[in-house]
Amino acid sequence: MFQRGKVGLFPHPTRMPSKRSVKPIENAENAIAYYPGCSLESTAPEFNQSTRAIAEALGLSFIEPDGWVCCGSSPAHKSDPEAAIRLPMENLALIEKSGFKEVTMPCAACFNRHKTAQYEIHQHEGLKSKMDAVLGYEYQDHVQVTTLTETIFNHVSADDLKEKVKRPLKGLKVVCYYGCLLTRPPQVTGAEHPENPTDMDELMTALGAEVKDWSYKTACCGASHSAVRPDIVVNLSGNIVRHARETGADAIVVSCPLCHLNLDARQLQMNIDDPMPILYFTQLMAIALGLPEKSAMLKKNLVDPRPLLGKYFD
Repeated sequence: MFQRGKVGLFPHPTRMPSKRSVKPIENAENAIAYYPGCSLESTAPEFNQSTRAIAEALGLSFIEPDGWVCCGSSPAHKSDPEAAIRLPMENLALIEKSGFKEVTMPCAACFNRHKTAQYEIHQHEGLKSKMDAVLGYEYQDHVQVTTLTETIFNHVSADDLKEKVKRPLKGLKVVCYYGCLLTRPPQVTGAEHPENPTDMDELMTALGAEVKDWSYKTACCGASHSAVRPDIVVNLSGNIVRHARETGADAIVVSCPLCHLNLDARQLQMNIDDPMPILYFTQLMAIALGLPEKSAMLKKNLVDPRPLLGKYFD
């Protein structure tokens, strides 16, 4: 992780958005707020760079709000339930005050925590008023929180995407792995098919890849147990990789930094003879859209995907 530049040594100090003066961003109503979250600026730079690259290629206007803070991820709601709501609300208020109507969140954990905050303030009497008082702002709930795949399909049709493909991923066999947080619980995420999502499958098909059907697309990888119970992660993630191989897939496609970390970084501990590339769907999109190899940042993946994908580059 250190060798690939995926671990930062020093934090980035910041003030809470509620303690700062926020000015509306010009033309924000016609753009999409881009919330990268902590992972995309630390352990998942390849997800961040490939996301920004494909957004530009697809004509999507992403603007990162200045001063966003960590959503709290998994630790906050286990140790401080109030902070687990307050931190996402800080971001949602910042985004709303900046003038955005939609925010895209590539990280599954960030997406889930912000959707949970929106859900909770309507489920518990007095919670919204409490949050408004803490924020010093009456949140209007005008911000639509979407996953990156939702954002793409909301603004670019599958047919339009196919027309933009320059290097079809013909011959590449993949399975799409969604993990726990993109779709569940459905009353929070709004997922129509929480056990059998298909967004990434449709994206990969549009790019020309052969998508294999399997029953592990929403199985847990071990998530944040990676730090305290790596044995659990090695077991659960190992099952996912082995079953992906059994389908005949060449690679696993993901959209969650924590899932990527568990599946990519721990294969040496899984006793897997033939390590399997774990790719963000945006990395494969960058390749298929004909963007430069550096846009996909394939060198950041711990299981090197370049031998598999080299044929798609000139």
